[in-house]
Amino acid sequence: MPETIQIIYQGVMAMLLGLLIGLEREYSRDEDETLVAGIRTFPLITLTGFLAGLAARNGYEWVPAIALLAVAAVAVAGYWMKAQGPHKGATTEFVVVLAFILGGFTAFGSYLVPAATFTVLTTLLLSFKAPLHRVAETIRKGEINAILKFCVITVIVLPLLPNRAFGPYRVLNPRVIWWMVVLISGVSMVGYLMMRLWGARRGVAVTGLLGGLVSSTATTLGLSQKARLAEGSGASYFALGIVIASTVMFCRMFVLTAVIDLSLARTLALPLVLPILVSLGAGLYLWRKKGVPARASLDVKNPMELGAAIQFALLFAVVLFVARAAQARWGTAGVYIASALAGLTDVDAITLSSARLARDQILANSAATASILLAGGMNMLVKGGIAAVLGGKALRAVILPVFLTVSLTCLLAAAVIAWV
Repeated sequence: MPETIQIIYQGVMAMLLGLLIGLEREYSRDEDETLVAGIRTFPLITLTGFLAGLAARNGYEWVPAIALLAVAAVAVAGYWMKAQGPHKGATTEFVVVLAFILGGFTAFGSYLVPAATFTVLTTLLLSFKAPLHRVAETIRKGEINAILKFCVITVIVLPLLPNRAFGPYRVLNPRVIWWMVVLISGVSMVGYLMMRLWGARRGVAVTGLLGGLVSSTATTLGLSQKARLAEGSGASYFALGIVIASTVMFCRMFVLTAVIDLSLARTLALPLVLPILVSLGAGLYLWRKKGVPARASLDVKNPMELGAAIQFALLFAVVLFVARAAQARWGTAGVYIASALAGLTDVDAITLSSARLARDQILANSAATASILLAGGMNMLVKGGIAAVLGGKALRAVILPVFLTVSLTCLLAAAVIAWV
């Protein structure tokens, strides 16, 4: 496009980004709070940043620095005036400076999309004020220390880990193994935080949903124990939570596979839909079935604990090595045996291992898909056994038919794919 039209377009985009931030600030402020910048001022701030960036593009590199000092001075003055009253927070004042910088980025065509992306993320962060404060109030000091230790180990140690394969079959890469730990811990941490924030107040269904993000096995164990204590009065409700957790497990398996090998995820998608649909059908039936409403909270471990992370790293390494060794010795049948055994304890490790072997073209996509489904089916049998033994007669009568059906669906799908 002509240069003049391009400049106008970028300037308008800068103002729209400021308008988005200003709308959020106006909406979230308290009734008696005076804002240093709102729905009209923020577009002007981003426009100022854009014009300063435009000046820098044309050789006046000193203009952004002067303009930034002026904007910062206005923010400081606004905070000083606000601090005289009951409101002491400086979030809006910091956002003023950030808005100027984001506006400046829009003057450079290649940075327009990143500027828009960070504006949206900033607005989302600002709009989550209440939930984030609840999270801060919910998290214990020990959990914060565990998260910090994990982050330190990841940020400092990960770059130092050798990025090459070791071992007889050249499949044990220390950096790759720890990346898998980061991936699993990150997914689990989302569910863990959401559970701490909402799970205990929203009933068994939400507990099952969030618990499935952390660990479907731990959720099955916890809800089964709750069902026994309820003496059968809430069996169908606790069964609903367990079924939802297992449904999330299958969705989680697909996401983990997609992160490692997108082509394998495409192959896995259709057969994985079968157990998901069966689980959803069972969940809908249990949801509509009459019974006594139940509430439950689960005591699950922080997935960022170093001990848990190291245990998963060792488990992943063992499963990856065993699967590769079994494949080298007995072919695809060896991988199926390893998957069935690994699925008895954990599906994440074998899912990542199979995806990794498929990505490295050691294992065909069909064999990797069958191994993942096989692990899922075996894991469902184990969880069905846990629920049957610990949940009592009432839960056993409800949960066993569901889990046997889902498990059989997984195993049949795995057998068909392996045979074909």
